[in-house]
Amino acid sequence: MKSHSFPRAARKTAAVCLALAVVVIGVLAFAARAAARPLPIHAHFVTDAHSRTTRDETARAKYPTRPLALAEDGKTILAFPPRTPAQRSPITVVYLHGIHGRAENGCPWLREGSSELGWLVCPEANEQLANGTFSWAGTAADQRAVVARAERAAQAQGADSKSASVLVGFSQGAFVALDLTAHHLGRYRGLVLIGADVAPSRAMLDASGVNRIVLAAGDLDGSSAPMKRAAEHLRREGMQVRFLSLGRIGHSYETTEKEALRDAIVWAGSSS
Repeated sequence: MKSHSFPRAARKTAAVCLALAVVVIGVLAFAARAAARPLPIHAHFVTDAHSRTTRDETARAKYPTRPLALAEDGKTILAFPPRTPAQRSPITVVYLHGIHGRAENGCPWLREGSSELGWLVCPEANEQLANGTFSWAGTAADQRAVVARAERAAQAQGADSKSASVLVGFSQGAFVALDLTAHHLGRYRGLVLIGADVAPSRAMLDASGVNRIVLAAGDLDGSSAPMKRAAEHLRREGMQVRFLSLGRIGHSYETTEKEALRDAIVWAGSSS
């Protein structure tokens, strides 16, 4: 009897191992089929703490943290796309940097707000200096050519060519934005002018088609007080205007009030 017990035990063990092998193969086959099937895509709407804007989380995850480089007429133009890729009729927001500036420095600071409206494009000014920075020079028509090129770059990416743009100008760029508006060079629905002692009139803005204007400056910037007065003057004239404090900073766009700047850009570019 003992001579037959070992083969019988071996047969039982083999049977158990075979059964386990069948189960393992079945589990692996099911997992492979599950991995091959496309998973359903669910849109999760969240509120970004930095922008307070509700948006699709999947789109937000793909949003670039660095500007894209667009090519137009042999020039490279930095840009940020709309926050939502499927946004209908995205407009163009053009950032004009200050004297001895570079577009790459200010462009990221303005993407919040601009990207809620459409494409943000940040061209370099039309005069390159020996130290590698840029300044605005020449006539208003020369400067308009730079802005027009940036607008075409955005339109080639899907920005609405029929909609008026928004100009955001810092320091010398703010004066350029106002000059283009005053000379009716281009179509602009809104202006955001930062750190510049400017005093536009309601009549000039109305004649150029500008609906809304934001005047902004740091509390320690010498332009803050005159820009407040200019905003109050426009308000008395019935213009849609906002003055924005950028916080306890000097002559800069690197504000401690990021969400306030974002909201101001969205407001300037919104329909009346």
